[in-house]
Amino acid sequence: MKKFLSFVIAVCMGLGVLFSENIFPDKVHAEQGDGNFSINVISVGNGESILIQCGGENMLIDAGYSTIEEEKGNGSANALSKYLMEKSQLSNDERFRFETEVKRLAEENPNNTVTNFLDSLGIKEDGGIDYMIATHPHYDHIGGFIQVIKRYAGANTKVWWSQPLSDNSYFVAYQSILRDLLVEKGDVDPFYSCNNPQPGDYIMLGKGNDKARILFLTSSENDGARGTEEINNESLVLRVDYKNTSYLFTGDLQREGQLRLLKNAPNVLAGLQERALNGDDNLKDLLNVTNILDVDVLKLPHHGMLNLGDLGGSSKTSGNIELFSAVHPSISLVSTNGDSGMNNYSLPGICTRRDLSYSDIYSTANNGNLKVTTDGTSIFVNGTPLEKHYHLEKPQNFSANVVNNGVELMWNPVENAQQYRVYYQESPNGEWHWIRNLSPDTTHYTFDDGIKGKKYWFVVRASYYTDGAWYHSDANFSNEITYPAPSKEFSSFHAARVFESPNASKYWSYDPYRDVWMNRMTKYNGKALLLTRQMVKDGNTTYYSAYYNGKWVGYVNSYALKNTVTKDTYQGWGTYEDTFNTPNPAKYWRYDPYKNKWLGTMTQYKNKKLEIKRQLAKPDGSMYYSAYYKGKWIGYVNSWGFQ
Repeated sequence: MKKFLSFVIAVCMGLGVLFSENIFPDKVHAEQGDGNFSINVISVGNGESILIQCGGENMLIDAGYSTIEEEKGNGSANALSKYLMEKSQLSNDERFRFETEVKRLAEENPNNTVTNFLDSLGIKEDGGIDYMIATHPHYDHIGGFIQVIKRYAGANTKVWWSQPLSDNSYFVAYQSILRDLLVEKGDVDPFYSCNNPQPGDYIMLGKGNDKARILFLTSSENDGARGTEEINNESLVLRVDYKNTSYLFTGDLQREGQLRLLKNAPNVLAGLQERALNGDDNLKDLLNVTNILDVDVLKLPHHGMLNLGDLGGSSKTSGNIELFSAVHPSISLVSTNGDSGMNNYSLPGICTRRDLSYSDIYSTANNGNLKVTTDGTSIFVNGTPLEKHYHLEKPQNFSANVVNNGVELMWNPVENAQQYRVYYQESPNGEWHWIRNLSPDTTHYTFDDGIKGKKYWFVVRASYYTDGAWYHSDANFSNEITYPAPSKEFSSFHAARVFESPNASKYWSYDPYRDVWMNRMTKYNGKALLLTRQMVKDGNTTYYSAYYNGKWVGYVNSYALKNTVTKDTYQGWGTYEDTFNTPNPAKYWRYDPYKNKWLGTMTQYKNKKLEIKRQLAKPDGSMYYSAYYKGKWIGYVNSWGFQ
């Protein structure tokens, strides 16, 4: 179950998916106090180092750069940055010179960003770090381990490594230095401390009953011939669970490695569940898990890079999209200096931010050190998330139909749209002529400024504003329209009424513009409809233009429309199941109509099956369902989220 509460309610804004007469509570950050579990993403430039604390024990994942100068990009002569990614086989003389240079560097630079941070927390020397994990052998991730081990390792410290590049590389030489340091600390089994973990291995971090499970989902392979990207794709990936919260750490995993992770994850989960059934109590919570990659918090892979190199060229879609879809985090963390030279935008790039528009993204580039705390249910972050870059779909079901003295344009609402822009053309591929910018809660417009007998084509697109600029969806185009055609007897109307007939199947919705019958009204029996226009057909029968959950259903015979909704109307119909599957659940809030109070976002209920026991119709035609999850009432939920 996803738990997301990184903000408190403080600011209100109007949203079209909610009641038009209410204001929607926005979320603003509030720093929380320390809990028994915390994650610290240390700001080490475009490197990475993460400290996890739980139940009196400490785990360090990666250790950033060896020196602060190197972190700033001034370490070109640094032995680590110069040599560590080399694959060459070392002679004894080369190995001796390298080891001498590394040791000299550590002696001259006993402190770096990571050690300074650990000191600030009061981490004790000689055993204050219980576990260390090196995700992959790149110097921006492992360079600082020599200082960290010298100061904070003890006899019982365990160090887990990914495999080296080759059996005789600079990394193996560096690993040997660290192993010798562990021996000096009294480590009785330093070779274990350089072990390559396997998928399904886990560590219980913490003492007593207050523990977090650190679960390895990948291992690495030593093939002796890997380049930079291949090393990234061998990154150790960890899932961390603390009570009802979950986290995923992905190293520098790129597209190839991500796809391999996605492919292997079901088998890893199946193996863990089998061990749980055979008596491993530390894994029993996984018996209820269907996707082991589905977590609350994601540490973005590869510093938030787009990873276009893996795609063989440019693409409108992030190289991380499949992973993001499987994880679907409420919160995302990224360790970066904001600019790598490998992307046209500051990291994480716009495509990555669009793909994660449902997630709050926190970056060390604009926050410095990030701290995540939890009580095991709610999650708090001591930073400000990045401005969202929404991916806007083009308006669907766009239509243009002649009405009294104009053309009525209608389309489906687009999630995250802050504006709709309407244009006309005088030929199918002609110039766009702007008509009007419309508010996000408007999905129809009547064009009444045309020339009789002239042909028009209409265009609509969704837009949103961020980072000082407007971003637009692709356009949707209408059919050809001759302005205007002979009119029927239409008049303006606006109300909500309940469709209620003992024989709903005998009623059909009607399209007067094409003069065709559309669909039976059976599924709308007992449902509240929003009515926007009246039509008198053949001089006597009255029909109303009806919408349900924001979608036009056609013109409906007035005989079956009862009970004008002038106030909140509750209707019960028994219990049934429906899945909440909106693409942006964070924009939907649970509502208590009895207290007129918002209860929190629907983020954690994405793709969850909910029990529906009651319907709430508002005078504006909006519809809410009384929803239960696992037998517990969670509030009234906007019906648009059930798609």
